[in-house]
Amino acid sequence: MVVTTNSSPQPHQSTADHQPKDVQKTFWTDSHGDAQLDALAALNDCSQGSLVRSLIDDAFGEQFDDLDPAHIEHGRVSVEDLRALAKGETTVDDLDLETKTAEPVDDYDPDAYYLTVTPDDLAEPGPELDWETLRDAVKNPEDGGYWNDDLEIHPSRVGEDMLKASHRPAARILTGLARSQAFENGVVPQETIDNLVDMYCLHLTDRVADAEQERGEEHIRETYTDLVTDQLYENPSPTADSYYSSKNHLQTRLQTELDTAQSVAERADTVTDFDAWKPASADTDASDDALRDDWHHDLVRWLEDIARAKYAGRTYVTELRRGDYELDQADDKDTTEFDALHADLHDALEAVDKLPANVTADLINRLDDEYVAVITNK
Repeated sequence: MVVTTNSSPQPHQSTADHQPKDVQKTFWTDSHGDAQLDALAALNDCSQGSLVRSLIDDAFGEQFDDLDPAHIEHGRVSVEDLRALAKGETTVDDLDLETKTAEPVDDYDPDAYYLTVTPDDLAEPGPELDWETLRDAVKNPEDGGYWNDDLEIHPSRVGEDMLKASHRPAARILTGLARSQAFENGVVPQETIDNLVDMYCLHLTDRVADAEQERGEEHIRETYTDLVTDQLYENPSPTADSYYSSKNHLQTRLQTELDTAQSVAERADTVTDFDAWKPASADTDASDDALRDDWHHDLVRWLEDIARAKYAGRTYVTELRRGDYELDQADDKDTTEFDALHADLHDALEAVDKLPANVTADLINRLDDEYVAVITNK
């Protein structure tokens, strides 16, 4: 909801101060609060904005009838002054309204802060939010924020020049933006992160001279890219340049690799033996050369599965030793997921070592270098 205060003479307005300016205030409420505003506005035959202004005037007048709001606007009144006035411990005449106070009202940071947006609001299209609102939204829950692995921020909520050079909240806001653009499986491409940093962070460089501008922008790119990827989870694939947006998505992928490791181990003796692999002669009329080419294609896919599972195991050793995954073949309660993965891949790679040299050479030529490096790295 947007509430606009129109310019109009205020009661007890000091002639030394300028006339009040129009100020736009935005706040969020739930459907019940919106219905309440609708009802009160209808009852008073006015707009919701007029209703809110009237309620503010009435509440202010009840607490501080003799206080000119201009003194608050110009920083001459502290929160302690307001509390003393409300309790009747002092009067407006007793306040020093000629000088600015060290703790003006607009600097007040309440202990009990209630965010004006919800996680659902942040994830949906809507008007741009200011830095303070987004900064507070990405605080830890114990500090009143919403930060967790699932928090998303829709791009419409963040202005391109809104971020400030405060690493932790800025990185979390960028991460929320990245999550909102993840694929359905939770994958965030590196290109997405690069584009977000370029769009939202390059104005943060403090390099003024043209000769230093490029160096400053490169520093910003490196700094904020690292800060964002630290919030995400590396994709455990030797050929992927991407990240998972949450630990849940990563764990789904690791479970897949555990299943894959078991599958490649179970197929090892068959897929590495041409005679065992090839279909019965009655089931095909392909030539022996064509069958061998198909066999090599199948071996390549099998080796790629081995490489991906092995790379995942190397990348997330600790997670696989501590995580909770399904292991069909693990009867020993002391067997960790990493142990099971390692045992399955060991069995599969032993079968690879028994392949004829000419077959191995052909497979190496067909495989991407990244896969070869993983498979051959003992």
